[in-house]
Amino acid sequence: MEELFQKYAAAWDAFDPEAIASLYRLPCAIVDSDGVQTYTDKIELLNKFSNNCRDMGNIGYKQAKFSILNQQRLDVGQVAVNIGWLIETETQNIEFRTLYICHKIQQTWFVFSANVYQGSS
Repeated sequence: MEELFQKYAAAWDAFDPEAIASLYRLPCAIVDSDGVQTYTDKIELLNKFSNNCRDMGNIGYKQAKFSILNQQRLDVGQVAVNIGWLIETETQNIEFRTLYICHKIQQTWFVFSANVYQGSS
């Protein structure tokens, strides 16, 4: 899981919606400040992350740091992971948590669902 989320944080730090989307499997679900969304199409997912990257740039995003708080094996190739995020911006730090359900497909981990909620890293 560490490797997956290192890639995820690096993709956000690079404002690279293509790299972010490539870490998700389709279909996927995301619950965040945009509401509850499901995606079956890569173009829709890319649009979502392009908008999110633009918004992060607008608030002075500098970098993301994460901590794996816990993980639980759900089944073969399925893991639930709670991540604490610290987003550094030019004016403040933003902390939140996300519950990810991840699936392993052909030896590679992908995010199936992401549910953002309040909490500290």
